[in-house]
Amino acid sequence: MFERIIVPLDGSRLSAQAVPYAAEVAKRFDAEIILVRVLPAAGLSLLPPSAVEEEPEARDIIPQETRMKDVDNASNAKRYLMNWAASLKAQGVKVSYQVTIGTPAKSIMELAQAQQASLIVMMSHGRGAFRRAIMGSVADEILRRSSLPVLIVRPKDSDTK
Repeated sequence: MFERIIVPLDGSRLSAQAVPYAAEVAKRFDAEIILVRVLPAAGLSLLPPSAVEEEPEARDIIPQETRMKDVDNASNAKRYLMNWAASLKAQGVKVSYQVTIGTPAKSIMELAQAQQASLIVMMSHGRGAFRRAIMGSVADEILRRSSLPVLIVRPKDSDTK
């Protein structure tokens, strides 16, 4: 039933609470977990997307410091996912990971489609309706837009909000 499970992690302790749930499903269905971390394109966000598409030289405007920050963030994200992957492998779970750049909900759904995933397991940040309406919610957007089953895990206690 479930062959590949996408588990988005944002680097927080809260998002990591979804990992044991995904691991349990993966063990029961002999499924692979694909850990994903979506990073914003800090440097590229300084320019409108149309500017980069129309004039690739526009990327040279981006300060070197910003590009270095992107590289550092990607390296840290990869290390973070590698640690989780090692933990899951030690439990006998098949696991891979991917760091991607983009907007979280869209990138997660695109990865799920590209990997032919059959389930997305993620945490809800436990925001109320008002905060979600103002700030948006990756979990909420994925739940509403994904064609895949989505397992949303709620925080264990209110201190994690």
